[in-house]
Amino acid sequence: MGLGLAVGADAVFLIVAHDNVRKRMSTEQFLAFFNMRVEPSPKRALPLVTFGTDVTFHINGDEVTALHCPAAHTDGDAIVHFRRKDVIHMGDIHFNYMYPFIDSASGGSADGVIAAVDRALALATDRTRIIPGHGPLASKADLQAYRDMLATVVGRIKAQLAAGRQMKEIVDSRPTREFEDRWGKGFIKADAWVNMLVTGLRK
Repeated sequence: MGLGLAVGADAVFLIVAHDNVRKRMSTEQFLAFFNMRVEPSPKRALPLVTFGTDVTFHINGDEVTALHCPAAHTDGDAIVHFRRKDVIHMGDIHFNYMYPFIDSASGGSADGVIAAVDRALALATDRTRIIPGHGPLASKADLQAYRDMLATVVGRIKAQLAAGRQMKEIVDSRPTREFEDRWGKGFIKADAWVNMLVTGLRK
């Protein structure tokens, strides 16, 4: 995830992102889940400032920290924490009440998403406003529900993989069964999401 900062009286935007975001934007990418190639971004769209781990900005009296989350939605994700405003922007690490797209072809992983959510939960209070990459504005309780759903489904799939089960057997077992009414209304449906998770966990 990138962060755009307005600079100067003419509000020129400075784009800041993790090192891996610029690397991926600079070259052709292939999204295996969608069977889609993405052309390199034009030079004017590339981040001008990149960081390796975390970086803090002091803007309008607030302390804004971008925290790199390795191998989450991709390998370039960051949580952005507005400390004074008590706001956390999760980017595509968080799909609020939808099954998330975890891009293992771009370095993402289910375990990395869970770890990133744990990091955000440690920062959040019951009053924190949490901005997801997709879905409505969330609370800490919403983020905790997302974390619990992920951990349950991923745990079930890992157990089946350890038992030697194949893709069709795992999909047919419906590891998302009790979550489908609440989480299955996004653009990724349950069977496709389980297929995505199995593919990523086998890597």
